[in-house]
Order: sequence, then structure tokens, then C-alpha cells
Amino acid sequence: MEIAYRLGYLEAVLGRPARSPTHEVLAASWEAGWQDGAERRRNWQIQHAALSTTPYLTAQLRRAVPEGQA
Repeated sequence: MEIAYRLGYLEAVLGRPARSPTHEVLAASWEAGWQDGAERRRNWQIQHAALSTTPYLTAQLRRAVPEGQA
């Protein structure tokens, strides 16, 4: 059951459509995971939409200069 829940959760977080196993208990567990994952995804989208800007990655490049060539 825990695996079915995790699979449902991950599929929802990844934005995949709802689908569930045929076994009743596994289907209920999968659906619970999917609902929790979908809620997490919605909250993440709301949080990032509020920022309204895309975070930028910054990096500083350094070039090593051999001695005597500086």
C-alpha cells in the first residue's frame, strides 16, 4: 500500500493525469497519494507564481593564469 501511495504522490507532483490500480485497496492508497501530491504541486505553483520572476543562477568564472604570464 505504501508503494501505491508513493507512486500516486509522485505522479501527481510530476503533473501526470490521475489513474489508479484495479485492486480496490491499492487504488484507494494510490488515490490518496495522488491527491496529496496534487495539493503539493498546486501550492508550489502558487508560491512560485507569487514571485513573478524567474530566479537566476549566478556564477563567477575564474581563469588560472600560469606564473610569469600575468
